[in-house]
Amino acid sequence: MMTTKPEFNNRPNDHIRFGFDSKTYEKPIKIDYWISRAPAVVGIIFTLGLEGGVRVLVIKRSKNMREEPLKFGAPSGYLDWDETGFEAITREVFEETSLYLPDYSPFLMYNNNKQPFYVQSDPTKDKNQNVSLTYVMVYNFKDSPDFFPEEIEKYTDRETAKVEWLNLNNFYNTDNREWAFNHDE
Repeated sequence: MMTTKPEFNNRPNDHIRFGFDSKTYEKPIKIDYWISRAPAVVGIIFTLGLEGGVRVLVIKRSKNMREEPLKFGAPSGYLDWDETGFEAITREVFEETSLYLPDYSPFLMYNNNKQPFYVQSDPTKDKNQNVSLTYVMVYNFKDSPDFFPEEIEKYTDRETAKVEWLNLNNFYNTDNREWAFNHDE
């Protein structure tokens, strides 16, 4: 039986307490807002069955992005309220590339039952100490290459400077790509 408290390396989460009186409610309102590590989602999306081999979906972040501008990475972002991790990555992929994954479900071979393939929680791997849920999806267009969503490579917006279906053989050619958030690991 342990008699002393073990040592942990954590730093407790900070919080902000708001309190105000309200004529609408009978009692004063108190709200605690906890400042804690954020869950992020990352989508690694592969396509098979196309001329030229396996491709992976990457984006180049726009110059408007506060963190890691003009660097390449997988579609990614933060988990919002009232959504699952898989719903979050579906939304982030759409927001950053215009690719709506449910439209391509007939070509889906693998998505790990909509669960994260990998969870990264090491605080030394990310300067913001985000907890990243990485989702992997594999689509096969061998029998229907005309349905491959190549047109998304024309998409840009405030967050995205470029969308690319990168040939996997070129993934580690770092001569012309600098990767955001360790997405090349």
